[in-house]
Amino acid sequence: MSFSSRSFALALSVSVPCLVPSFASAQDSQNVFSLPAQSLTSALTAFSRQTGVSVAFDANVTNSLRSSPLYGKMDNLKALRKLLGKNALKVNASNPKHITLRTASSKKSADAEADMVDNLTVKGSRHELRTKRNFAGVVDSITYDDTSNLGGATSIAQLLTQLPGVTGIRNGDEPRYISVRGVSADLNQTTLDGMTLASISDGGSIRRRVNMQNIPAEMTGEDDIYKTFTAEQDGGAIGAVINMNPRSAFDHEGLYKYVNAYGIYGTEKGSAGANRIPGMSPHLGQGAKAVFSDRFGKHKEFGIISSFRYQKRTRNTTKKWQEDSYNYYNTKGKILSPNDPSTPGWNGMTAPRYVDGGSYSNDLNSLGGATRLEWHPENSGFSASVMGYAYERWENSFMEHNEYLLDDSGIWNQTPTSGREYIYRARTIGRKDNWQMNTNGVLGNLSWHDNISTLKLRAGYTWEDYYDHEPYVTARAYPKETAKGAVYADYTIDKNNVADLVNIIDMNKLLNSGYAFQTVQQEYDRDHEGVTNVRLDYTRNLNPDSHGFGFASGFEWRSLNATNSSDQLWYKPGGNAASSMFIPNMRNPNGPFFDLANFPWDKQTLDTAKSNNYTQLAYFRYQEQLFDGYVSLHYKWRNSQLIAGVRADSVNFNSFIPGTDSSSNPTGKIEKNRGGYINPLPSVTFVHEFPKNLILHAVYSQSVGRPQPTDLARAAQYSCGDSQNTQPGDINCSLSRGNPNLMPRKAQNFDISLDKFFDRGKGVFSVAYFDKMIKHDIYTTRSTQIINDELTYVTQPRNANNSSLMGVEVSVVDRSIKGPWRQSFDINASGTWMRGRMTYQGVNVSYKLKQLTEQPSYVFNGSVTWHIPQIRGAVKASFSYSAKYLEGLNDDPTQMYGYGSQPSLDIGAWNDITDDLRLKYEVYNLAGSHTRMYYGQNLNRLEAKENYGRSIYFELVYN
Repeated sequence: MSFSSRSFALALSVSVPCLVPSFASAQDSQNVFSLPAQSLTSALTAFSRQTGVSVAFDANVTNSLRSSPLYGKMDNLKALRKLLGKNALKVNASNPKHITLRTASSKKSADAEADMVDNLTVKGSRHELRTKRNFAGVVDSITYDDTSNLGGATSIAQLLTQLPGVTGIRNGDEPRYISVRGVSADLNQTTLDGMTLASISDGGSIRRRVNMQNIPAEMTGEDDIYKTFTAEQDGGAIGAVINMNPRSAFDHEGLYKYVNAYGIYGTEKGSAGANRIPGMSPHLGQGAKAVFSDRFGKHKEFGIISSFRYQKRTRNTTKKWQEDSYNYYNTKGKILSPNDPSTPGWNGMTAPRYVDGGSYSNDLNSLGGATRLEWHPENSGFSASVMGYAYERWENSFMEHNEYLLDDSGIWNQTPTSGREYIYRARTIGRKDNWQMNTNGVLGNLSWHDNISTLKLRAGYTWEDYYDHEPYVTARAYPKETAKGAVYADYTIDKNNVADLVNIIDMNKLLNSGYAFQTVQQEYDRDHEGVTNVRLDYTRNLNPDSHGFGFASGFEWRSLNATNSSDQLWYKPGGNAASSMFIPNMRNPNGPFFDLANFPWDKQTLDTAKSNNYTQLAYFRYQEQLFDGYVSLHYKWRNSQLIAGVRADSVNFNSFIPGTDSSSNPTGKIEKNRGGYINPLPSVTFVHEFPKNLILHAVYSQSVGRPQPTDLARAAQYSCGDSQNTQPGDINCSLSRGNPNLMPRKAQNFDISLDKFFDRGKGVFSVAYFDKMIKHDIYTTRSTQIINDELTYVTQPRNANNSSLMGVEVSVVDRSIKGPWRQSFDINASGTWMRGRMTYQGVNVSYKLKQLTEQPSYVFNGSVTWHIPQIRGAVKASFSYSAKYLEGLNDDPTQMYGYGSQPSLDIGAWNDITDDLRLKYEVYNLAGSHTRMYYGQNLNRLEAKENYGRSIYFELVYN
């Protein structure tokens, strides 16, 4: 079909403000009607639902009109004309099942028809703006579109990073979590159809953040980020409530088919295919996605929709670390004493002391699907659905890592960017990582409504399992400094002062210089989390066109069960490691590597006592029960609305951790800790619509940030003497432990925003101010206590200090900017400025920080799509930028760490080669930006940088 006809068909198949879908086929041209006078938009909605006739109209016209009352039995077309009354609308009923309404002054010219089709076919974008306009608070939405979304955007996390105030918290070259308005991903509440999702986060840890790499974009329709909170929403969110809405078969008139097959090329080569790494492609990958839906039954009251995906992607990485340690020489090539540039005689050039680099060969895979069965019986007010999904993601990874300490006894051929030094110590690290994560869920939804009330019961069980086998081996050597034994290395220094060894003069001499095992270890992690969730919600007189008093009430029960376990095998170090090492074909980083694929584990000597201790200490179990109830009172005038409500947030938990003795050894017993809390969470929302589609939102709410299970349930580990957690002096012991007495953070949230809708509802300009005051913030602090008559550093999470966060968010969306020669543009752009404040308690002193963790000062996101009808296609560019942000804190502020600024630019294009086939071409990370890590209180010292290269997708789409 042509572009315009396909667009018109899509317009008649989805629910947008200017289009009402039918939920059952019309079996009789006559019906009995009982529709009082009301908003013409709502009257046409009720008419379409009752008759099964699809009616297309412009909501910007009908929103301001009133219908005539309609009672009695009559023909559908006659009833529609009576419903319209004296309103100046013309009825086009050439197809009695698909009626179009136009204003009486409209002409059927080609331009007018194209303009109307365009108004009807904004599909997801119009739905997104309808959600933004109808919600009393602040919300931003995005819709996954099979045909026009970039195919590489395979997860919800990648989609959401296009929205205002969203920062992608990255895992390699993809966002794994999102921070909203500078609030940590741990403090978001993420749901699917209102049901809380189980999630196992980084490396199998049990945290609140939901790993949205595990949620395929094609499984959902519209995804909403609610940035202000009413009593109807879960109270466990300080950043945002993120709700993903499952796709519906009733988005389509009948059979819908979508198939996408694609190939992937990664530009970063890595060591795969060389260096004895088996079974991995250096560059190539492939994938496929499919969505099918249909409706069936006597009155088409049943629907089924299924989605499927498969992807295998190569993601190779190079990483360079920059140690804050250098050598300074005089003009004769002798080291300065002291080794400092302020010492007289320095030659003005900096030489590296540490050179550190790694190469990662990764093979990322995903496989799974989802199916949803729906029931919408006609004229009953009932609807029901049941949905199941199962997805699996897994990775095969090889790490090759070499670290060198260069001797300060001499330097040769030194320039400002290069030179030659001795190798004093060489350390080689090898690691395999074979992890697998299974994400599953079953969700049910039963609802009933009439013209005034709605009742909705939702229940679900979601669970995730994480498995990981991680062999890890390190060895080090100290080459002799005699003339025969010395190993020389040539280095270079780039513009970021990051050093690299470009040449080791005699690799065989280095390999035979006495490498001895330092660490030999294997871990087998197994983690599980399951969440059972039941919600019942009732509303009265809360329809979009309702006025006067209304209310909502409901309750929620949720049970979370999580278990963390790890079988750890520690082997006794020492012995010659050179027999397990080889000189690689690809020397990036430069140096010998371990042959991990053929490592002789059977010849290693197991340290049984250490293995048993670490295995027992790694175990914990966490159980949580949540009981919530709420009531929310609404009053709506013609142009204003006031909402006041309160939610009771009640949580009880049990944690089970291994008991330990005074030496931090497990006793073999399991200790049980109990805790809980209850918080009333009030909220007030005021909305007023001024003339010319200008809407004011003002919201005050209280919400909580629940402690992490890993903070509540953690075994105590006590050590004295040689420990990285102790300092020289009188304090010789350290104790780290969880804190079952943690209370949740409690936030007061203030929000005010203005939305200006324009271009017949296809555009909006928004300005928002937000301010959060967070009480009982949680940070890992360190204090001094006397334990066993010893002064001891005690490290544990505490409810320590208060924090605050404020910011301004500006965004603009316009889905129909007309250009010359029938071309058009869609734009979506936003910028957010944020300022955080917190006081962090370090060692005997407090530090005042000007940002929170995972909170950049600036975020810019957006996309531009250029529609070109002459090629039956379009070009789309998506961009994002976040300023640097803290990732982790430290007792020593100079050792705080985080990520540098991260720009990202992706570009894609598509064109239709037939009515049913589309070609798509995409490049991710077009600008070739690197991920950079910094440390220091102001993140002003470079620690490392990673290069993932670019990913190029070639796609064939059938739709």
